Formats: sequence, structure tokens, C-alpha cells
Amino acid sequence: MRLNLFAPAKVNLHLRVLGRRADGYHDLATLMQPLSIGDELAIDGEAAGLLFSCNDSQLAKGNLVEKAARLWFAAAGLEPRASLHLEKKVPVAAGLGGGSSDAAQALLGLNALHDGLLPPQKLVELALSLGADVPFFLAGATGYCAGVGEKVEPWPDFPLLDYVLLNPGFPVSTADIYAEWDLAWTNPSAVNTIYRPPKAAPPLGGLLRNDLELATPKAFPQLEDLRKALWEAGARGALMSGSGPTVFGVFADAGAAATAAERLSARDEWWVCSCRGYHGP
Repeated sequence: MRLNLFAPAKVNLHLRVLGRRADGYHDLATLMQPLSIGDELAIDGEAAGLLFSCNDSQLAKGNLVEKAARLWFAAAGLEPRASLHLEKKVPVAAGLGGGSSDAAQALLGLNALHDGLLPPQKLVELALSLGADVPFFLAGATGYCAGVGEKVEPWPDFPLLDYVLLNPGFPVSTADIYAEWDLAWTNPSAVNTIYRPPKAAPPLGGLLRNDLELATPKAFPQLEDLRKALWEAGARGALMSGSGPTVFGVFADAGAAATAAERLSARDEWWVCSCRGYHGP
């Protein structure tokens, strides 16, 4: 049996860093929305051993997809037998969660091929061991995440927004950005609230926030050029996603986003993509 899976990218519409934990990780509060763009993962359950391939040869070894598959088979107590092929379409280390989404789809796909052998809570446990964003992608919907990302509250009724994404063409290490994080920038006692509108376009002024914009642009000041370009193209709001370097703009509708993306692509300076929020099957 073969499955063809879509691994959506994501943006952080709201991200607050609340403090550093004793284990070295950071407590976060974030609202993330999956996107209509992403990678594609094919899984064939009939294989001799565990095989992994990718259209990007640089990602063919040590990939989270292969690691997720090995974890799933170990937890299921089965001999690894699957062929997985990843078509990478989302920029790497871009703040869009591509690798985490790929890993989540590997877990979900293998579980589906084996008739739901592992319960949902076990999948969440495996997902968290792979990365903080992986549990979010198991839900397949806009969600509010807390802790290091393991506490996921789906918000499936949150409106699907229209976006243009700009990526400058270089990767950013999330670990490096958090290593530069200054604890003086945090306020653990602050109450973090996000307005949850009932399927209506949210007021962006109080929504779009990313504490990591205090760190990443210091190392990469050119990111301000991306934000400025999005504003000039008609964005209603613009924000860096995750630890960057991708910056996204929220537009009034799909037509406005497509027009802006065409205009920005003509500059031939960045990776440009228009897309919409995504709610999985």
C-alpha cells in the first residue's frame, strides 16, 4: 500500500518567549497556522527494510523523516519495512516548520498504514522527542501551543488568512537564535492572551507579535527590507515567522496576495510565495 501525504508549512502569528527552563529549553506561547504550501511525502509499506530518499541530496542523510520512521517502528515493536520519499518544496531552516511537518506526516502515515496501531498520545510522545513543533503538525489545524510546544490546543474555527511569504535565501539556526536570547527580554509574569475571533478576520494589531524579532534581525538586519517590501505591496500586517528568516505579510484576500507576490517576484531578490491558511483533512 502507498500513501501520498501533504506536509504543510506554518507561520507563527503570535510567539512569546516566557523564559528559560531548567532543561535549557524555553517556555513559549504561540499561535500557529498551517499553510496551503508544503512538502510532499510518499510512503510505501512494501519494502525490504527502511529506505529513505529525497529530491534534495543534501537532506537525504540524517533527515527527521527517517528518524521519525525508526522511532515509530521501534514503538510499534515491528521490523522496519517501508520506503519513504520526500519532495522538498519549502526552504530549509526558514522558520516555516518544514522538517517538523515532514516528521509528523511520517508518524501519521506509518500509523495509518498499520491500522492505527499506536494511540494518539503515543504519537504525541514520539513527536515531541523529534522536535518542539512536531506535535502541532499532528493536529492539522491552527493551534495555540504552550510549554516547549507539547501543549497543543487546536483552534479549527480560526479564520484562514491569505499570505505572501518572503525568504532571503539563507538558513537560520533556531538553536543559535535562542542561544542569543537575553532573559531580560522576557516577562514570565505577563498574562499572554490571544483574541480568538469566531471565523471573522482578526484585528492584526494585537495579534501579530514575535518576540524572536528582538534577536534574529540583530544578526540579519536585511530582514527589515523584506518587511518593508511587504508593506509597500499592500500587506495589512507583516511579521517574521518562528526564528526566521522568512517574513510573511497578511493580505486582504487571495487576489491581493497573488498580485503582491507577482509584483515582488519581479524584483528577483527573494523566494516569494502566495498561499492561504490550511485546515487538514
